[in-house]
Amino acid sequence: MTKRTATLLALTLVLFSAACASTPMSSSSAAGSTALASSKDAPEYILLSSPTQIRNTDYSQRVGAFHIKGTLTNRGFYPAGQVEGTGEFCADGKDWLGLSDLSVHQASDGKTPVAPYLLGCAGKSGFKPASRDIVMP
Repeated sequence: MTKRTATLLALTLVLFSAACASTPMSSSSAAGSTALASSKDAPEYILLSSPTQIRNTDYSQRVGAFHIKGTLTNRGFYPAGQVEGTGEFCADGKDWLGLSDLSVHQASDGKTPVAPYLLGCAGKSGFKPASRDIVMP
């Protein structure tokens, strides 16, 4: 009886291990892409001084100004973390930057932001964030 139980247990473990090995460790994000482990893995970034352009990450150079690392997906840009870099924050952040389509909206537009987005101030010198926090879906 114990031999049969041990065999059944071993077979169950083999089947369980095979099922786990075929299941991906990371799930798809809402943006239709595999979620990045961290911003260090991000292939692209947005410089907030020119928020309508996606730039390729150059790992040999450090970006000092405010920027958001992430990846371009079939549903737009998807951030991988918070706002990074240095700069001046906007204290009265009522405008927003839509990250999926890189659109800058002013509070007076009357539109409702759709996540992922960043609150801040839109101006001639780009977009100043109100904080490092990105509103995620």
